[in-house]
Amino acid sequence: MAIHPQPVGIIYFIGGAFFGSMPTLFYRFLLKSLFVNGYTVVALPFRFSFRHWSVALSLAENQNEIRQALLEEAKKQGFDTTLYQETLENPQDIREYWIGHSLGCKYIALLELLTDFEIFEQQTGLFTCLGEQQAQKIDCMIDKSNLHSVSLYNQPSILLDPVISDLDNAVPIKALQRLLSRLIKVNPSRDETFCLIDKSRLFTLTSILSFNSQLAETSVTRLKHLLAQRLLGYQPIPVNPSWLGKHLAVLGVNRGQSGIIEAIMEQLAKSRYRLSG
Repeated sequence: MAIHPQPVGIIYFIGGAFFGSMPTLFYRFLLKSLFVNGYTVVALPFRFSFRHWSVALSLAENQNEIRQALLEEAKKQGFDTTLYQETLENPQDIREYWIGHSLGCKYIALLELLTDFEIFEQQTGLFTCLGEQQAQKIDCMIDKSNLHSVSLYNQPSILLDPVISDLDNAVPIKALQRLLSRLIKVNPSRDETFCLIDKSRLFTLTSILSFNSQLAETSVTRLKHLLAQRLLGYQPIPVNPSWLGKHLAVLGVNRGQSGIIEAIMEQLAKSRYRLSG
C-alpha cells in the first residue's frame, strides 16, 4: 500500500500472470505515477490459480479488512483520514477504483459479476452460462460468504489491454497447455466469462485502454462488442513496444510510457464526472 497524505481516491491494482505476482517491482512506474497524481494505491499480487471464482471472491471479501488497514495506517502516519473513514461508514458513496492489466482484468470482471446479485437471484443467466453443476457451486459459495455485506457498486474499473483467457495465456508452453487442458478446467472459462458479462446489466463504469497487441486482440474485440452501449470509455493507446512486445508496454521500474498514464488519468476523471453527475 502507498498511502497518500491527502488522497482524491483509492486505486486497487491487479497485474497479469507472473509480472503481476510482484507488482511493486514490475509495475513500479505505473503505481508511482498513480500515487503522484493523488491516489492511495493498493497493489494486489496476482494469484495464479485455475479457480478464478475463488480468487475473485476472496478479493471481494477482503475489501473491508483492507479499508480498515488503510485507515489505521493513515492515522499512524498523521495523514488525512477523511476518505478512509467514509469508505467504512458509507460504502455506497466512496471513491475506490480498480485498474487491471492483462489476465488481472479477468479477476476485476469477475468481481463486478459477483456484485450483480440479479444474475444469481434470477438463476437463468447463471445456469445458461455456467451449466447446472458450476452454477450451483458458485451459488453455494456466495451463500456461505459475507459478500452481501460488501459493496463494490459505483467503483469504476480501467482494463489495460485486457486478456480474458483459459490456459493459453496462463501457461506459456503449448505442450503443457494441451496436457493441463485435459486434466484441469479453468472456472469460469473464457466463453463462460463473456456469457456472464453479456447477461449482466453492470460494467457501465468500465473503460478499456487497448495497446493493440495480438495477445489481447480477441478479448478487446469481444468486450467492445458486448459492452458497446455500456462502456464508459474505449481508447487505443499508441505505445512503444517493450522488448517483450506491445502487451507489456505498461511495465516499467524507473521509467514508463507517459501516454498510458495520461490515458488512465483521463478515464479516472471521466468516471468521477459520471459518478458526480
